[in-house]
Amino acid sequence: MEQDKEQSKKRSYALPIALLLLVFSLTGNVFLYSQSLQGGQDDKYEKGLDVIGAAKKATSYYEAVLDDAAAILEGKTSEAGTVIRDAAGVNDFLQLAGSFDEDHPFDSGKIYAYMIDVDHSLSYIKEQDGPLTTQESAYLKALQDVYSKQLAIVKHFNVDADKTRSGAIQIGAGIGWLDIAKQLEQSIEEQSSMKLSAQ
Repeated sequence: MEQDKEQSKKRSYALPIALLLLVFSLTGNVFLYSQSLQGGQDDKYEKGLDVIGAAKKATSYYEAVLDDAAAILEGKTSEAGTVIRDAAGVNDFLQLAGSFDEDHPFDSGKIYAYMIDVDHSLSYIKEQDGPLTTQESAYLKALQDVYSKQLAIVKHFNVDADKTRSGAIQIGAGIGWLDIAKQLEQSIEEQSSMKLSAQ
């Protein structure tokens, strides 16, 4: 009888201790899982901000080039070499898009070469004396056409997504903009052979 009482006492302690250990274990697992999720959300948020920043720079670049080309066509002077300053935004935007698709290699050199050609062509035209030649005018008009289309593509991107954390996280997860990057890259590839023939 005495032995049975001792046995039941032992059992009565064992069950609460086992339950307590189970609760601690579950709490620990939930905590670790939530920390892992939070870390993933933070990474997406930071990446989203990078993408949005690159899209804003890309927009500024296209607008600057278009303003420059229009000024030259109108015979106004503009500062040579200033339009290239935000060109990195185009490259960064496309490179970040490429990070979501391992099967699609991104050619950073090709993008930069294209934009440097445009910058050199604009600088060359500005340095010439006298009125624009037929080739220079044709190049500037073609550039306006191409860059207006590329600017229109970039403007489909929601640059206001950084106003909310959830908006930036969605961008960082690749939601709602990868097709914009694909269209932009395709447009650049189609026009990459455009050169000023007078050079």
